[in-house]
Amino acid sequence: MTVSKRHLMFLKKDGSGIVVEATGSSHWESLKQQAESKGMTCQPLSIENFYPDYRGYRYFDLRNSLTQESFSIDYVLHTWEMDKKHHEGHDGTDEWFIH
Repeated sequence: MTVSKRHLMFLKKDGSGIVVEATGSSHWESLKQQAESKGMTCQPLSIENFYPDYRGYRYFDLRNSLTQESFSIDYVLHTWEMDKKHHEGHDGTDEWFIH
């Protein structure tokens, strides 16, 4: 059985982050450029460092056609902004905010 290379990256902005798995290297590069144009930092991940270091972050597998169809970096950023506004002055945790 041949194991294909996984194309994972960690996207982060203002203390919030997600893990995204692209369909291939060209898709990975396209996502990286889109995220960086919106002020996000992009860190390539291997599957070996995903599990111990990034396992608690929200994960989007864009190899799945349904996820790919509904995923939007703009929506992720909008959600983070809305969560920040909602939680200002409140104690507690939120699944989007992993510091």
